[in-house]
Parts: sequence; C-alpha cells; structure tokens
Amino acid sequence: MATVLAKRRREFGERLRTERERLGYTELQIAQLLGVPLEMYQKYELGQEDPGIFRMPRLNDCGFDILFIITSERHNPVEEESELLARFRELSNRGRNSIFMTLDALERLAPNLRQTIRDKWRNK
Repeated sequence: MATVLAKRRREFGERLRTERERLGYTELQIAQLLGVPLEMYQKYELGQEDPGIFRMPRLNDCGFDILFIITSERHNPVEEESELLARFRELSNRGRNSIFMTLDALERLAPNLRQTIRDKWRNK
C-alpha cells in the first residue's frame, strides 16, 4: 500500500514539474507564489510531500493544468469552445471589439449572467 502511494506521489510531483517547466517558471517563483520555502516546493516535485488541495487554485491562476497534475489527463475544451475560439481568431479588430462590447453590455444588464451560464453548463 505504501509503495502505491509513494509511486502516485512521485507521478504527481513529475506532472507538477512538467507543468512548471511548460509555463517557464522556476522552482523559486512557484515556491514564493505558494508561500512555502524552496526546499518544501522541491519536495512537492520529488513526491516527498503533498502540496494539498488548498494550493491548487493559486497554481490554476498561473496557468497550471490542475486536471493534468492530479489525474494525468489534459483539459480538452469541448468542440464548441474550439469552434468559438477559431471563429474569434478570424475576426478583424473591429469584430473582436464588437464582441467585447456586447459581453460588457450583457454583464451590465445582467450581473448574474456569468453565474447563470456556468450553472446551466454544469447541469448538462
């Protein structure tokens, strides 16, 4: 049992290191971001210590793929998101500005719209 746990921690640490390197951060930068000594962060990457769930939001805010770190599966946007992004990239600057103005107007008209949309997608 202890061997399986140790293996999982090492794999977790390897994925944490992979994400840090993918994003171009140093160990020291992430240690400071998490508010832990460098030596402690290094133990996370070696799988000797567990950073705990409460540090995950900070890593997420820096662009870490938390799903990958925890499960080894990459976050894959749904097909609709990919299509929306592709179409957005094809827009002119004027078209993009129109999209952002529309989103701003919707948020002003319905401040709870963002949460309503999130709730709708979660319930699907």
